[in-house]
Amino acid sequence: MKRLFKLFLFLFCFPFISNGQSIPPSIANALQGKIDSFRVSNNLKGISAAVFIPQMGTWKGISGISHAGNPITTEMVFGIASQTKLFTGVLLLKLAENNLIHLGDSLHKFLPTYNNIDSNITIRQLLNHTSGLDDVTSVPGYPDSMMNNPNRIFTATELLRWAGPPNFSPGTGWSYCNTNYLIAGLIAESVTGRSFHELLRDSILTPLSLDSTYLDVYERFPLSKAHPWQAGFNNNGIPRTSVNSAAWAAGGMYSNASEMIQWYHALLNRRIINASSINEMTTFVGSGRYGIGISQNTVSGRTVWTHGGNIWGGYNSSMIYDTATGTIVCVLINQIPAQSNILASQLLTSVVNLGVSSKDLLEEVQELIIYPNPTHDKLMVKCSPSEKLKIKVFDGWGNIILETDSPSINMESYPSGIYGIEVSSSSKCWIKKIVKY
Repeated sequence: MKRLFKLFLFLFCFPFISNGQSIPPSIANALQGKIDSFRVSNNLKGISAAVFIPQMGTWKGISGISHAGNPITTEMVFGIASQTKLFTGVLLLKLAENNLIHLGDSLHKFLPTYNNIDSNITIRQLLNHTSGLDDVTSVPGYPDSMMNNPNRIFTATELLRWAGPPNFSPGTGWSYCNTNYLIAGLIAESVTGRSFHELLRDSILTPLSLDSTYLDVYERFPLSKAHPWQAGFNNNGIPRTSVNSAAWAAGGMYSNASEMIQWYHALLNRRIINASSINEMTTFVGSGRYGIGISQNTVSGRTVWTHGGNIWGGYNSSMIYDTATGTIVCVLINQIPAQSNILASQLLTSVVNLGVSSKDLLEEVQELIIYPNPTHDKLMVKCSPSEKLKIKVFDGWGNIILETDSPSINMESYPSGIYGIEVSSSSKCWIKKIVKY
């Protein structure tokens, strides 16, 4: 009975992500100060940011305006631009899990031939940008085509005809290319017989309750949009139909900061795709260290998974996932040019520095820290303030599979799945959920 009770606590009492604002004031104030100073020093219009810290919760911050007299709110949506590619990539991975496609399949299996597009390119080469294709958004005159009739809907099929000669043979190089993800969207439609936006809604957005995240032009929601600014001009009066329809599966989505945090957390906790797909997604190649819709980078010596985006008008966005701690950062800015990636890196560095080096902060938090979670092999357990710990790890049936007083736990020999961990100190006992992928 005791074992079943532990399992009940493990499975039902600890949600995937905290919806409460349990971030300590010292961290919240530091993060808010960071986005305020960054906005002022870079002369930006508005910023919406969110940071998820495991075992603490999610901080949300705003700074600046959408437009005169209208401050940014946490509910406002922004164009996420190339962050769309991760949604598209995950949708293709889900189709592969269902054996509707294989990442090694060639384009000719699904699509007609197009000039300058090698039909032997594989889906994997599209998604990791090793196809060698010419980027249609770099074609001379592309911006003018968008602005000549801003109400026009451009289709991916139409845009593929604009592609110039390839940059290299498939698989022999790496080059970031929006054309790849336009083709990926067409493959999803060809395989399923359904529209790309319907597939996104039914396969990802609705299951995760991402009600403020959508593919513009093809979906319309009565949500408050942050006005887009470029070169000091408010572009809200210019229809975005041409720009966003042309961006489509490569960059046409909108969201807000808190839902982007929710998306990353659910994805990396395997609520959408399985461990094999996550491994495929995070197999990084080429000079861009690119996987599928996400890349690998280094921030202050830390290995992170990240992506960013810009879109005419303009919006600028950045996401960072810290592989060591599971901290997630989102920054959305309603202006280009802007450097949301720099601010996102600064926010992550602030969290790490505050959470690790400040004795006062550790005493204020009085919480258990388990990282990285999810993990592939090693887990570290810390208690703040520091105390001697007794640790038990349970499998999905509530059986004790490991007992130790070492803060370092090796999960490498255990199968992928969800586990429970009980950590006892002299004064407190925690039961948490951990994920092995």
